[in-house]
Amino acid sequence: MPRRRPAHHAASVQDTGGRGRRGRRAAGPLRRAVAVGLSWAFAGPLAGVLLLAGGAPRFYDDDPLAVEVESQDASGVTPREVVDLHERIRSLLAGPDDGGGDGPARSTNTVDEVPDSSWYTNRLGARPLSTAEIARGPNRDEGPADGVWWVTSGKNDGVTPGFTIEDARGVRWLLKFDPPGHEGMASSAEIISTKLLWALGYHVPENHLVRLRPDRLAVREGATVRPFGARTRRMRPGDILEILRGAPHDADGTYRVLASRVLDGTPLGGFRFHGTRPDDPNDVVPHEDRRELRALRVFSAWINHTEIRASNTLDTLVVEGGLARVRHHLIDFGGTLGSATTGSRPRWLGYEYLWDGNRAWRSMLSFGLQAPPWSGVSFVEGPVIGRLEENGRAFDPEAWKPRIPNPAFARARADDTFWAARKLAAMSDALIRAAVGAAGVPDAAAEMRLVETLRQRRDAILRRYLPAVNPVVDPRIEDGALVFGNAAVEAGVAAAPPRYAAVWWTFDNATGSTTPLGETAGDGPRLAAPALPSAHRSYVRADVRAVGGPASWARPVHVYFRREGSTWRLVGFERLPDDVPGRS
Repeated sequence: MPRRRPAHHAASVQDTGGRGRRGRRAAGPLRRAVAVGLSWAFAGPLAGVLLLAGGAPRFYDDDPLAVEVESQDASGVTPREVVDLHERIRSLLAGPDDGGGDGPARSTNTVDEVPDSSWYTNRLGARPLSTAEIARGPNRDEGPADGVWWVTSGKNDGVTPGFTIEDARGVRWLLKFDPPGHEGMASSAEIISTKLLWALGYHVPENHLVRLRPDRLAVREGATVRPFGARTRRMRPGDILEILRGAPHDADGTYRVLASRVLDGTPLGGFRFHGTRPDDPNDVVPHEDRRELRALRVFSAWINHTEIRASNTLDTLVVEGGLARVRHHLIDFGGTLGSATTGSRPRWLGYEYLWDGNRAWRSMLSFGLQAPPWSGVSFVEGPVIGRLEENGRAFDPEAWKPRIPNPAFARARADDTFWAARKLAAMSDALIRAAVGAAGVPDAAAEMRLVETLRQRRDAILRRYLPAVNPVVDPRIEDGALVFGNAAVEAGVAAAPPRYAAVWWTFDNATGSTTPLGETAGDGPRLAAPALPSAHRSYVRADVRAVGGPASWARPVHVYFRREGSTWRLVGFERLPDDVPGRS
C-alpha cells in the first residue's frame, strides 16, 4: 500500500474548466498545498488539519494540471520593502542549510512537472523553441520609441549611472550604462541572461540594446536626481551631462545603453526565497518549497548569477481577466557570467559565500595556509567578458555558491536538480549562440568565449545531475507496451543500462491500495505490459527501474496511468517515491 504524501502533489482548489467549485481539491503536492493554505486562511486550522488527513482521491479528471489556478483576488496586496541588508544578515546567520529539511517540492503537478503560474511559464523543453524566439526573448517591440526621451529620474553613484525615461509613447524605461573600461560587459551579460532565463520559464524584464545621443534626453518637469554621496533633489538640465560623464561612449559621442522596460503593473517590492507573502491569498506554497525556485540554483550556477536574492526580484500587481494577481519577476542580471556589474567578477565569487563561517575558521586554524577553493582555477580576463574560468569543463555545479546562502537553493533535492538539468538538455548550442548573438557583444573573440563557457557549463550540469537519479522520462503505454526515454542516455552523459524492469499494479484511486499484476523486463526502453484492466477509468501503476546501470537507477520511478476509452493516459509520476513496494 503506498503511503499518502503530506501536502505536496499538484493542485488547486478550483478546476481548470472555470466551474469555480472551491475546496474540492485535496490531493497532490500543489493541489493539497493550495487547499490546505486557503482552508487555513479562510476556514481556520481545523479545516487544514482535516484536509491533511486525506479523504480525497489521488487523481482528478483534469490531472495533470497545466496551469496553477490562482483564483483569489489579490487587490489587497500592498507594496513592501525587502531590506537587502536584513536579508543578507538573515541568510548569513542562518547558514546554507537554513534548517529547512529535505522535503519534496510542493509546486509540482501530479506528473512531477511545474505548471504555468504567476511564477513560471513552460517554454524550453515543453515545446520546440526556435533561435529567433530566444533571440527575441520577452521583448514585445523594438525598444524606446523615436523622439524625445523625457528623463523622470537619474542617479550617479560614481560607477554605474542611469536614468528613468518616458519615450514618445509614454512607455517608461530604465537606461543602464556599462562601467568605464568595460563597454559591453554588463549590458551583454544582462541581455544574454535575460534571454536564457526567459527561455527557461521565468518572468523577466524586456531589455533592448540601443544607441543614445545625449541631445535626445530632456528633463521632465518634477524629475529628481540622486547625486553621488548626496540626497535626492530636483533635477536640472546640467545633471544629464554630469551623469553621462561617468559612462563610456564611442568616438561619435553616442553611448551603448541597455534599455529595460518598466514592468507592467503596480510594483510591490521583491519576494523572499523563504516563507510566503502574507497579504497575497494565492501565495500558499512556501517559496523554499517551490521547484522553480529550488531549480533556479542550477540555472544561476550556469550563468553565474551570484547576486540571486530578494533585492534582484520584483513582484507586481497585474489585472488579468478582471482579477488582480501578483506576478513574480527576476530582474537585474548585469552581474552574471564574468561581470560583477561595476567591474570584472572577483575570483572568489561563485566559489564562496560572502561569509562562510566554517571555511573562515579552518583558514584561521591553519594560519591562512589552507588554500581557498578557487586558488587553483585559471581565469581569462578581458574588458568585455570580465573574468571567466579558462576551462568551463572544470566547472562543478554542485560546488557553486551565490554571494549569500539562499534557503530555496538549500532545499533542492535530486529530483529538483534533475528537472533543471533536463531543461538545460534542451538548450542546444544553436540556442546558446542565438542568445549571445542578440547581445551585440562588441568583440568577436569575447562572443565566442561566452558561447563556449555557457556550452561547457551546461554540459557539466548535465553530467552531474541527469545520472544522479533514475532518469526514466516520458512514459506512455502504446500497442500493449510501456515505452519511455532515458534523459541521461539521450543527453550523451551515460551509457544505456543492460536491461530495464517494471513491476505492475492495479491502483485504486479512491483508497490508494494496489494489487500486483506481475513484472516485465527487456533490454531496451520498451517493456511488454501484462494483461491490463479494460474497464473505463481503471488505473494502473508501473514501477520502472534499470538493471545493471548506476546504483541510483535501481530505485524505481512510479508511473500512473488511467484508462480512457481504448487508450491509457499518464496521470502520475514520482521520481523519488516515498516507498518502493514490490521490488524484486
